[in-house]
Amino acid sequence: MGSCRVDQRSGRLSYYAGLPAYGALMLSPSCACYVLSEPILRALLALSDDVGETFELGHVRWGEHTSKPAYPMPVAMSVNEVVGKRTAMFGKTRLGKSNVVKLLMQGVLNATRESGQVGQLVFDVNGEYANDNPQDGNFSIASAYPERVQVYYLSTQPRGNGEFLRYNFYDIPEAALTIFSELLTPSVLDIPEVRNFLMIRFPALSALKGGRTHDSAVAFRKLCLFWTLLQDSGFDPGEAVCAEIATRGLINVGFTQALRMAAWQAIKSKVPPPMPTSFLEMTEEIRVLSAFALKYSNDPNLRVGRTELFDEEDRVVQELLCQTNGVGSYFLRECLQFHSANASDFLHDTLRAIDTGKTVIIDLGAANERIVRYFSRIISTAVFQQQEHKFITNTLAGRFVQIYFEEAHMIFPVEAAGKNTTDIYARFAKEGAKFGIGIVYSTQSPTSVSYSLLTQTENFFIGHLSSDIDVDALASVQNLFAAVKDDILQFRLPGFMRVLSYSRRFVLPIQAKRFDPRERR
Repeated sequence: MGSCRVDQRSGRLSYYAGLPAYGALMLSPSCACYVLSEPILRALLALSDDVGETFELGHVRWGEHTSKPAYPMPVAMSVNEVVGKRTAMFGKTRLGKSNVVKLLMQGVLNATRESGQVGQLVFDVNGEYANDNPQDGNFSIASAYPERVQVYYLSTQPRGNGEFLRYNFYDIPEAALTIFSELLTPSVLDIPEVRNFLMIRFPALSALKGGRTHDSAVAFRKLCLFWTLLQDSGFDPGEAVCAEIATRGLINVGFTQALRMAAWQAIKSKVPPPMPTSFLEMTEEIRVLSAFALKYSNDPNLRVGRTELFDEEDRVVQELLCQTNGVGSYFLRECLQFHSANASDFLHDTLRAIDTGKTVIIDLGAANERIVRYFSRIISTAVFQQQEHKFITNTLAGRFVQIYFEEAHMIFPVEAAGKNTTDIYARFAKEGAKFGIGIVYSTQSPTSVSYSLLTQTENFFIGHLSSDIDVDALASVQNLFAAVKDDILQFRLPGFMRVLSYSRRFVLPIQAKRFDPRERR
């Protein structure tokens, strides 16, 4: 297939095959041009109407040198080809990969406007989908569908109904240190005192519900130490945490008046103030008691019977509070950007939104690779576990989750292939379809992502690639690309792509249309 033209001056017929080796052939007068009827052409292009609801991608374009025909043949894609499938976007930067991703997101949103059977999760590492763009008429996926899209912002100020991607570390003491160990830089994690601290496991707030029992008192002392360390590091506790602690009446669990008298006189040279009744008063008392416990460890007031009031884990925190080891609490300030006193449970809220057919965009713009990997992994894991649980309990009910990964080389690196078959991304590639999970991943080079993922991919959108190695990698997983290797290497027009989709049996050259936010339904 190709396109024919008649030269208006010479009357001669030219044939454009869209192949670099045969750019334009002048045909002899005895040649004829036959135009296929639209039903036949649609059948050849696998655009029959019995594949589910479709959305338009663009039009057929046989070569970079051919302009848009007077009667373009539109190219559509079925939502069923995308949902629950693995889709790859490859091509050099600024050649339209993100634009096609927007078309896919929009197609799914429009097709599921009533059923809500597909939730979408977008890891937006460049802020292209969460933030309005002049090239899209100052719209974005988020602003075009405000009632169906929830955005979490990591570094920029939330807009519309967006929220910060944050934790309230005061509320999650049992998980906080695991999170710190992921977010702190490697140089800080190498400090022995920090490693000792991160090995502690603080109790959950639920451990305090038992009242004034011995175990509850021990748990509360540990939490007081942790909260005081957070406050020293600059973490705002917020009014809610302060009020909750005060209303529990647990501000002074375990500290006898004799101990308080000895500690305040030894450290502050004054009698102790009245019993703490607020969060700030409690943290000041913790500092005084910690300094006293470290300096006068043999004082009998620090024992309850034969049991030490503070154990080894407590002393690790006390040494950080009192800066006896030169480290202090300042190392935690690297994690300040991920804390908010008003943070919601974004994992729970994300799962709930996806389950109701909404699109959740995680704006990771300006985040480094380590942070992108962390948030991508924890949210992906939560989504996978939810879908897996539905599968096991037979409650999937035809509901799907579609996940979009940009800069896929950070998420599916080549060196990870085969090393850990239980890795969440390896499970996406191998088991995702069974659990109703589809992924769309984009990057510049197919050789920069896991080969096992490539072999599991059903849909390919290929822009310009500049390396023989890249096109050979494509041809090795889909031999149909072997016939268009030269095209992929030579053509570099923005939006011009070679598409091999789940329902097609050949590579189709298309000119992708521009994302138009006004086409919402």
